[in-house]
Formats: sequence, structure tokens, C-alpha cells
Amino acid sequence: MKPNFSYRSDIDGIRAIAVILVILYHANFRLLSGGFIGVDVFFVLSGFLITLTIDKEMITNSFSLKQFYLRRIRRIIPVLFFVMLIVTIPACFFLFSNHLETYSRTLIQTLLCTNNFYLWINNGDYFAENSDLILFLHTWSLSVEEQFYFLWPFLLFLMHKKFSFQKRLILISFLVLLGILLSVYFTNTNQTLAYFLLPARIFELLIGGCLAMFWEKLPSLSKTKNSILSIIGLSLIIIPAVLLNKSSLFPGLNALWPCLGTALLIYTGKDYKNKGLVNLLLQNKVLVFLGLLSYSLYLWHWPVFVFVKYFGISLDGGVRIGSLIFILLLSYFSWYFIEQPFRTKYKYDFKKTVLVVLAPCFIVITLIYAIIDTYDGFPNRFPELTEFIPDTNHPNKIRKQCFDKFKIGNCEECFLGIKKDTLDGVLLGDSFANHTAAFLNVLAKDAGLYIHDSAAGGYPLMNSLNNDNSPKFPRKYALDRLEYAEKFKNIFIAASWESLSEDNNKATYLNTIKTLERLVKTGKKIIIFEALRTTTEINLHRAKLVKAKIPVYFSQREFSFIQYKRPKNYIINEIKRKFPSIIIINLNDVMCKDGKCEIDINNTIVYRNPDHLNTSGAKFIGEKYIKIKGNPLKNLKP
Repeated sequence: MKPNFSYRSDIDGIRAIAVILVILYHANFRLLSGGFIGVDVFFVLSGFLITLTIDKEMITNSFSLKQFYLRRIRRIIPVLFFVMLIVTIPACFFLFSNHLETYSRTLIQTLLCTNNFYLWINNGDYFAENSDLILFLHTWSLSVEEQFYFLWPFLLFLMHKKFSFQKRLILISFLVLLGILLSVYFTNTNQTLAYFLLPARIFELLIGGCLAMFWEKLPSLSKTKNSILSIIGLSLIIIPAVLLNKSSLFPGLNALWPCLGTALLIYTGKDYKNKGLVNLLLQNKVLVFLGLLSYSLYLWHWPVFVFVKYFGISLDGGVRIGSLIFILLLSYFSWYFIEQPFRTKYKYDFKKTVLVVLAPCFIVITLIYAIIDTYDGFPNRFPELTEFIPDTNHPNKIRKQCFDKFKIGNCEECFLGIKKDTLDGVLLGDSFANHTAAFLNVLAKDAGLYIHDSAAGGYPLMNSLNNDNSPKFPRKYALDRLEYAEKFKNIFIAASWESLSEDNNKATYLNTIKTLERLVKTGKKIIIFEALRTTTEINLHRAKLVKAKIPVYFSQREFSFIQYKRPKNYIINEIKRKFPSIIIINLNDVMCKDGKCEIDINNTIVYRNPDHLNTSGAKFIGEKYIKIKGNPLKNLKP
């Protein structure tokens, strides 16, 4: 291997293309509906450049793990911490408590290099509507990259120690192929996992690594051949950026093409005298400048766009251009005053870097997270939104001694209605049962009933008991809870019924129907609560903005939404057909009229989030239900 890999301005040009694609995609430029593939370009570049350095150092026995991680800290942490601090200031003033809590958690998860796991578990879908309000959504890619670099140096070291050069090349080629197969598999079986987690992305970094390890063995090509290949490489990046969209299967094979395109562009610039046509164009000073700013541009662009959207401002026209200019200015500032000094001037040794740079960053971010999380995002900043104060109005907080405790028969702690000597029935269910408790409490008091409730997230009735009886949740709780409920005449059930179908959660669907059939046959009176239709994150967010009297940039002042139809295989329809004796209490009957559903009663927003109620909302719906429909529980017998 040659002693040095000289600086290549065209690689900064490739960085510029990658960050431009990502930013324009997030800026809602319709032409680049697949611009998210810019992240994949970054992965390949990173895998190539870092592997090239590590591989060279290992060949010359000069590799140091400390020095490697020292370079990563200098490269990643200072400007990331700076962006976090600056963004935290407006976040604390303007974000609603739930968003501020999420923000604080993504801060600490980003520093821990686990934000991709956090977003996968708690948010689910990168392309979902609610993702538009997460300020550090984009740092999932940093987590993926750093997780790779926790593993890759050790694997490279092992390969250098145990294998010859030829065997190393065979092994890295095999790993790339295996990574592609893994990505295709996960993309087709669990696309959310595939998008956020390393196993489905590792092939992208490995393609860059593979190119680096083959680098000295790759033949030099003529200028004509390089030009043709460079055009093909750029096409493999641009075409997916135009043709793909958020509905496309991704990553998988759709991510392979821009990765191959990036590898081609790196390769066609190998020979300085015979660089490809596209490589020469990528040496343009504007592109090189943007490439130098690419990391700062990537960090700044998403928070700026989120704040714009947060206040209901449309990201188009002059607003979009102004936002892009603002992002460029912020990025230049952080690159010039933060990135560059820490990479060239403040070159401390490892120990001093940890003490002076890394440790203070962790301490400050941990304190920010701890304070915000401890105080639930400071909901009192918005006194008009008392219904969104967790400690006084969120069912999971108010009924924390009952929800997710997996307790049964603790009637002293968990009862609804009027306390008597004997129970009149039991409420079973998941988080929807927990938020329905306040609604049922109103009806139970009016009917003079004494009801015990036992609810846990993900347990509608018989949760996820597969055909082989292998539960996804602890089976004992589900079975014991049902056995306890069967001691009483009346069994109340509330759940996220829309999530149950023969296509989705089939095992739970079938077990629920089977269990209901048995309960009806044994003479139990079943009362099922049908939840309100789900509103949208943006609709609820806008309603909160208006009620909080925050200046907004949209004309909407009425936030009812279309009463969408339930799925064809909606389980409640099947229950009505098969079990006419079951009482269905539909909360939509008093909240929806003429095809539209309201989100508030008595100037109180009833939703805690798009599909769950807050406690005051559930109570008001209960009172409205009795007034309009009467109380169906008055005819129940203990």
C-alpha cells in the first residue's frame, strides 16, 4: 500500500451530493422523493475512508485503538454537543411537554450511540407523520455508524492477525454478500428494524470497507473508462433519489444501487491523471465547500426544519429558501469555529480529550435529560393546556398503581364506581382499558356498581398466544387475570381493537374470539368498549398550539376530523355478528356526528396522544354518554 492516501477534493464533492440529497428531501422537494438515500452514500464513504486508514496502520503495525477513537471523538462530539446546546434553548421555550421529554431522551441516546434503538422501539417509523416533530430524529444514522466502529476495528485486527491478504479479501467479500442478504431479509420481514438498525445497514459500510481493502489491487483505468463508470455511478445515486419514495421497500436491494454508485465514484477518482468526468465535476469549488460543511449541514438542517413545521409554517417558497440559507450560515459557523479547531488546533491526547471534551459533554447532556425528564417536560409552561399535565391528567400517571403492575385482585387500590362488599365485575384490557377507566368510572357510579380493573400495555384479553402457545408477553398474567374475572358475572373489556385482525396479530385475534365464545357460553355478561377514532399527530398538535395561544401560521381553528371507516376485518364487527348478547359501548356515538369526530368537550381536548384519552377527556365523554345515550350498565346484575 502507498504510504499516503492524498486528499481528494472529489470525495468532498460526493459528500456534498449526499448531504444535498438529504436536505432537499427533508425540505419537501418533490423531485427528490428518495433523497434519503444520501445517508447510504455517507455510509459507504465513511466505511471506505476509515477502513483505508485502519488497514494501512495495521499493515505497518502502527494502529492504535486509542488513537482511532480519539479521532472519532474529535470528529463527532464537539460540533454535535454545540448543536445540542443551541437547539436546547428554543426547545425549552417552545416544545410541548411530551415533545420536550422525547427531545431530552434523544439527546442522551445520541451521545450513547443508541438513538437508532430508541427511535425504533419508541417511534417505530422514520417516515411516520409524528417523526416530523422529533428534533434529533436524524442522528439515528450517527448511532448506526458508531456502532459499526465499535466492532469493525476488532474484526479487522482479527483478520490481519489470522488471515493472509487473499483470505482477508475473500472474507470481506463474503461479509458484504451476507450483509446484503440480511438487509433484504429484514426489509421484507420488519422494515422498521431494517431502517434503523445496524444489521440491515452493515453491508453499506462494508462496501466502503471492501473497496478500501481491495484499493491497491484495483487496476487503473483509462480516462474514457473512468468517465463512463463515473456517469453510471452518479446515475445509480440520482435515479433512486428520484424514483424511490417513503413507501418503497428500504433499505434492502433499493439501498444497494446508491451504495454501488458511490463505490464507483470513489473508484473512478483513483488515478489522479485519469479521473472520470463526474469526478472532475465534483471538484467544483462550491461542491467541495459544501462537502467540507457536510457534517454540520447534516446536524443543523433537521432541527431547523422541525421548528419551522412546529409552528405550522409550510416549508415551501420563500420560507424554504430562507431556511436553507439559515442552515448554511449555521453550518459554516459551527464548521469554522467548532469543527476545524477541534480537528486541527485542540489536538489533546486521549486522556485529556476524555476529561476536557467527552466527559463534560456527557455530564451536561445527562443533566439536561435528567432535569427535563424528572419534571415531565415542564407542562406548566402552558397553563391553557392543563389536560396535558401528566401527574394530574394522564391515566398512566394517575393510575400508576394499577397500570402495568401485573396485579390482580388489588381492589383497594384499583376500583371504579362505588365501593361495596362484593365486586360487580372486572375491567380487563391494555392501555386503552387504562384510559377507559375514567369513562367507566362515571357510568359505574351512576349505576351503583363496584368494579375492579386490571390493565397492562399490550394485553387486550388473550395477548399474542401463538398457535404453539409461545407468548410474546408473560402468559401467566393474561391467564390469571382472565381466571380471576371469570369469578364474576360481568366482564368489561377495552382494547386497541383496530390493531387486531386476522392479518395483523392473528394469534391474539383468534384467541380473543375463542375466549369470548367460551365466556358467553358460560353465561358471562360481556361489555366491550369501542375506542374513539384515532386523530392525527399534526391535527392534535395544531389544536394544542391554538389553545395554548402560541402564534401560528395556519388558518385552521376547527380540529374535528373525518370519521374514517374501520377496516373490513374489524374485530368488533365480527363480535357483533357472532355474539349479539355482548354489549358494545361505542364512545364514537357521542363524539362523532355527520361523518366528523370532535377532539374536545367543554374546551378540553380529550386526547392525550392521537389514539389515547386523557383522564378528564374520558370523564367528560362518560358524562356526555349518559346524557345522550343513557347508562347501559343500569340493567346489569351483579
